[in-house]
Amino acid sequence: MFVSNKIATFVAKERLMQRINWINWAKFLAIALVVPIHIPQGHGAQPVTYFEVFIVQAFFFYSGYLKKVPVDLKTNFQKYWHTLIVPYFIYNILFYPYWLVKYYLTFHNIPSITEALKPIIGVFFLQNNTYISCGLNTVTYFLVALLIMHLLFDICCQTKYRKWMMIGLCLMGGLLYTLSKYNYFTSELVFIGLFKSIPFYYLGFLCRQYKCFEKCDHKIDSFLFSISFILSIITFYYHANETNFTLHMISFWPTVLFGIISFTYFCKLLDGIHSKMVINYSIGTIAILGLHWMTAGTIRYGILKPVFHVPVHYVYSSVEAYLLALVVILILYPIILFFLKKAPWMLGRKTSSATGA
Repeated sequence: MFVSNKIATFVAKERLMQRINWINWAKFLAIALVVPIHIPQGHGAQPVTYFEVFIVQAFFFYSGYLKKVPVDLKTNFQKYWHTLIVPYFIYNILFYPYWLVKYYLTFHNIPSITEALKPIIGVFFLQNNTYISCGLNTVTYFLVALLIMHLLFDICCQTKYRKWMMIGLCLMGGLLYTLSKYNYFTSELVFIGLFKSIPFYYLGFLCRQYKCFEKCDHKIDSFLFSISFILSIITFYYHANETNFTLHMISFWPTVLFGIISFTYFCKLLDGIHSKMVINYSIGTIAILGLHWMTAGTIRYGILKPVFHVPVHYVYSSVEAYLLALVVILILYPIILFFLKKAPWMLGRKTSSATGA
């Protein structure tokens, strides 16, 4: 038994060593930037607005980058069950008691049975708001959207027309996202996220296939980061200030693209810095995704409101939002370590493994 445990630990450490280091940085920094984006801030806070344009699409891009051509649909679905489906339900179940407490603090009474059932139904309705449902832990829409993307890609890969089918899905997604922005024919987060992100998911896959971003060269990466960052700023300001709908929507795609490219090259500049903490945060991305909203809310309702008399609907400044996000990230780190050792299913994993700690 002792020998088998040593072997398992050795294998786990070997897998950690095989992780792409700049991807660890990318996942860590991306999820860290998602946290302040979800904290209420004054309208027009530029640092958040800039990152908000592309940071979620960056996650889909890296998911596509790490995606392998499927061999067996059944095996892949079993993988998705552990990595996406189980975490989706777990983090919504954990969120429900927080929702009940928040409801009471907001309305000063307990919800009726009908109101109490709405978020539960909303989980099965993919966080959609209807007359019988409402979103619960709405940020977990990402897991469902990514699941659908994986399944669509897997199905396309079973045919000899994979390339053209994926290109068609990307074009369709872009068109549907544009139509939705114009007519608001859907407000469902899962499908909005799917429409505007599937082109970047497939682009990430193609970048890995053509060995883009594979080698790290500090001088070249610094130059390409500078160029892509400048272009991302220019396109962002054009996109943000363009009042013509057609031009506004056309500029969305290069804005996101240059944002992802500049962010990727910045992370590649960090490739030479190896941190066990960064690896753990990278592995624990799902935990941060599923718990950060509840953690920030607990700080607001449990500390800021009773101790500092901060109003329930207080809007944070950008500095306050980033400081609160930093606190949330730090609080969640020991929880991630616990999940790694004792509850791997909370991180979308089947078995425990050695951590970088």
